Amino acid sequence: MRYLLLFITCLGTFHLSAQVMGNYRNQRPQALSNYQPAFRSVQRAADLNPDQNIIEMTVNALSNQQADAHIAIFSVFQSGKTAKDVNQAMNERLSAVTKALQALGIDEDDIYIDMVNFLPTYAYNEEKKIFSKKTLTEVPTGFNLQKNLHIRYRKAELLDQIITEAAEEEIYDIIKVDYAVNEPQKIYEELRKMAFEYLDGIKEQYAKNGIALDTALQHAAESAWVVYPGERYETYSAHASQKLTKQETANAVVTNVDKPTLSFYQAIPANDYDLVINPDLLEPAAQFTYSLKVRFTLHPPKAPVAPQKIVEVKKQFMYLTPEGKVVPLVLQ
Repeated sequence: MRYLLLFITCLGTFHLSAQVMGNYRNQRPQALSNYQPAFRSVQRAADLNPDQNIIEMTVNALSNQQADAHIAIFSVFQSGKTAKDVNQAMNERLSAVTKALQALGIDEDDIYIDMVNFLPTYAYNEEKKIFSKKTLTEVPTGFNLQKNLHIRYRKAELLDQIITEAAEEEIYDIIKVDYAVNEPQKIYEELRKMAFEYLDGIKEQYAKNGIALDTALQHAAESAWVVYPGERYETYSAHASQKLTKQETANAVVTNVDKPTLSFYQAIPANDYDLVINPDLLEPAAQFTYSLKVRFTLHPPKAPVAPQKIVEVKKQFMYLTPEGKVVPLVLQ
């Protein structure tokens, strides 16, 4: 088989988690819900290429994979009057959380403290002077310290206990949870292998119907992508409100109650894929996609050759006489 590889696009091996969105998710725009493979349009019906010698095929594969590990990131904030007081209070809280996490079976190597910022705080001090306007002057009042606590855990059920231990030290802000899948390249290799095997089966079916794709010139392009659960949460509001008429609201003060905005995990649907690995995975998963597009350029049929007519040529010999005459020579 002859292939000309046009381009390869592989992006992403590490992103957001399914087990919890984190507070950071609430500050982001809503994720796009209608993810489509790179080469496939919404319309699934086959289109004939205007060139009768060209056949194009696309194979899309999807693999739903559980997380091998999660990384929860908590924001820890501390304020105080002096730098020493702020540092000491922060370290005491982080030390207590670290010991509690190790008691849960989390190794010290799976805990990382990230220094984010350390800033002085100021306030305006009013100075009153005789025969002059009051003067407002900024003076230092203390310090604010922020650190982020990164916690890696491999059992999803540990997150509830981690949140409980963090709350004991007044650490409530869980920014996000990253979702890690080991060796994503092996997943892509599996998807690629499945796609080409699926394509070989298509070629066999075409061959049985008199269309030889193996002998055609083949151009191939592939695209790979991964979508993590944190990108697949959508929001909705579940309530039914009464509609008021203009007469009812003419002389009335209407107070609307704040309705909660809820979220749910919306996985990439499998109905647009030819091949799916782990289609019935219950928990939110990292969804690896692979698309293979192949263009077959068939050899044009040869024009029929007209049979050649054989013409028999009879040879005749002549000789020239001394008198200058040309006389046929009869051979016996």
